[in-house]
Amino acid sequence: MKDARHLMIAAATLALMAPSLAGSDLLLSSPGLTPSKVDSEGVVHEDWGTVALRIREPAGAKITGQRYEQDPVPTAITTVAVGSVTLTQTAYRAPVWPRGVDVLTAHVRNTADESIAACLDVIVPEQMTVGESVGMLHDRAVLGLPKGATPVREARAWGCTGGVVPMPGWARPKGQCDPAFRNISAGMGGVPIIYRFAVPEGSKRTVVLGFCESHWPSAGIRPLEIYVEGAAKSEIDPIAAWSQHRPGCLRFDAADLDRDGRLQVVVAPHPKASDRNTILNVIWVFSPDVYVDTRDVLHGKMTPQAEYYVDVGGEKDQLLYQLGKLTYKLRLDASGEQELTFFLACPGGSAVPNPETTTWTPESLRRAAEDVRAGYQATKPE
Repeated sequence: MKDARHLMIAAATLALMAPSLAGSDLLLSSPGLTPSKVDSEGVVHEDWGTVALRIREPAGAKITGQRYEQDPVPTAITTVAVGSVTLTQTAYRAPVWPRGVDVLTAHVRNTADESIAACLDVIVPEQMTVGESVGMLHDRAVLGLPKGATPVREARAWGCTGGVVPMPGWARPKGQCDPAFRNISAGMGGVPIIYRFAVPEGSKRTVVLGFCESHWPSAGIRPLEIYVEGAAKSEIDPIAAWSQHRPGCLRFDAADLDRDGRLQVVVAPHPKASDRNTILNVIWVFSPDVYVDTRDVLHGKMTPQAEYYVDVGGEKDQLLYQLGKLTYKLRLDASGEQELTFFLACPGGSAVPNPETTTWTPESLRRAAEDVRAGYQATKPE
């Protein structure tokens, strides 16, 4: 019986390892969690789609090796040579609450004796909307971007930077008001709502923001902080200001302070908010020579005079960035290197931590993965 039991355990272990031993799919696993996989091309497969890292310049990428390390943590390592540039891609599972997160790191190294420019393309599902720090798919945060690195993307004249959830028909405004007060976008879990608008460099504008709180009946639960470029930071609790279901407007004297030809509007959670899901209903941007009466704006009478009018979360709302792959432009010194780390949502419905707000770092995630693995190895049956 004992020998038979050992054979069953050995068979089960081989079945789990078979894909990696066969040289096809490598499993990213952690005790008790559904594994993800990395294929022979280094593409990571999740339940929501795939993510691939590719070095584009110089041309002629070639996979030079792939291996699977089981200790101290199951890790898929894929190496790609592109001229004098080497991309070493590592992927493993960090078992953080509730369903873990896959950690994908791109280590890019220049082997030449002179500096070189290269592009790292991140190929994601076509339907994914990617903001400043998080990629969303089917209202789920599935991709966390490297902190401190900005991808190159084609931008529209105006739009939301992404990472939020459109919720048309969420609000139930009472009284006469602009029809856009019926819709919102929500920044779930504290994600700020960010819009940018193209304006002449260094110019001034009048910005009006519309809010209508239709979930909470009492004040103090969802206060918000508002940052409009060129204006002082503001705070608002829509319930305290106007009561539940009552729409209201705030006016700001804005300016393109950094002279980048973009006017930025940010709605963020207040530090004392117990509900950190941010909301926003409407945005109006007016030329400075237009006299703005917020009562007329609220009633929709001044919408035709607005330079930009955004029904936030409505049918004509739009993202600032075009959909498609992300590109990181890298400048590598002679024998230099750079590392970028991405978070990927694991199977089972979990979301990635927001890289801008989470306390998790690539280093602490690795330690957590090793600690859990070591604890499991020490306590598992023979």
